[in-house]
Amino acid sequence: MPQTCPPPRRRLEYLLEKVGLGPDDYQTIAPHKELFASRAEEFGRYFLEFFLAIDATSLVLRRQSDPQRLAAVLGHWFGALFRQAMSPSFLVEMWQSGVRHVELNLDQRYVNLGYSVARQFCQRIAAEGLPPGARAGVLAVIDKLLDACVLVATDSFITCTSRCDNQVIAGIAHQVRNPVTIIGGNISRLQRQAQRDSGAWRAFETVLAENRRLERMLGDIAAYSELYRAEPRPEACPLEPILRQAAGRLTEHGQSPRPEQWLAIELDPAHAVAFADRAEMTLMFFHLLENAAQASDPAEPIVRVVSGPGPRPDFLRVSIQNSGKSPDPAQIDTLFQPFTSSRPMGTGFGLPIAALAARRNLGGLSLQPAPQGGALCLVDLPTPEDRAMAQ
Repeated sequence: MPQTCPPPRRRLEYLLEKVGLGPDDYQTIAPHKELFASRAEEFGRYFLEFFLAIDATSLVLRRQSDPQRLAAVLGHWFGALFRQAMSPSFLVEMWQSGVRHVELNLDQRYVNLGYSVARQFCQRIAAEGLPPGARAGVLAVIDKLLDACVLVATDSFITCTSRCDNQVIAGIAHQVRNPVTIIGGNISRLQRQAQRDSGAWRAFETVLAENRRLERMLGDIAAYSELYRAEPRPEACPLEPILRQAAGRLTEHGQSPRPEQWLAIELDPAHAVAFADRAEMTLMFFHLLENAAQASDPAEPIVRVVSGPGPRPDFLRVSIQNSGKSPDPAQIDTLFQPFTSSRPMGTGFGLPIAALAARRNLGGLSLQPAPQGGALCLVDLPTPEDRAMAQ
């Protein structure tokens, strides 16, 4: 597990920054850190006794670890919280604790309760040993330290849980792909032996169409799961080459005519570069253009892509509008759910993949009826000026 969930150091540093911990906080607590760290062993015993008294956690603790050893580990964490503060090595330890919680299948609610217990223990020490004038300032810093611990451990838990779930999904998709391919090959062979336009030939054609849909669906499931395998690697991404590459892939796959026959790209030069993962942006725009092209008016297929300022100064907005039927506002939310498609042979993964890629790059994606008719897809993405947040 730890090998498949490496700590995302940049994101952890970003979370730490947003908690508000800074040099002044460390100076505030420095004269008093040994007052707290010296109670590490006591904390380990106190914490362990608290959770051994809860049936749901007692069973896990007694089954997975020697109680005395666990008390020592908990005491080490408490001492390091004050002696190491939020050093890089301590952040890694906190991340790995979240990984361990996944391995133990530990309910995250009890993990959060544990940090509440630690907070109460610190308040007791402060009441017993700190001068009244220093208590408020020191406890405010301790609150920040424990808030940071909660964020890091929760980030680890969510990341690893999602990754484990998607590894299972990707494995199933991989195992099913070969049988589906074999079935398709055998149906094609049987169809060639049937008289064209006979009832048998048409039945085989129906089965082949569904087989091809399953193959595309398996490919989309694999792509969806693949997004969870690694953290985005943001860089300055000029959007026009990415859009044209995505449109070219549609033509290569036989899913649309040549782009110049249906695609108009009109980007504002001042809002034409995003700060995001290039591969994920290519995947996102591939599915958005595919969705827009397939939903366009067959008599006059047009997809228009423009860019402009985003909802914040450090964001841009890409608008993708087609010439087709306007989506039903009441049904829009369901279109972002996997396996939901308005087309008989659709896989229902295009918009979920695109929305996930946008979120992973700190952007957003929405769909609405266009005022002039058709569908309007809005993609908000950070710009290079917002580089610290994107990292």
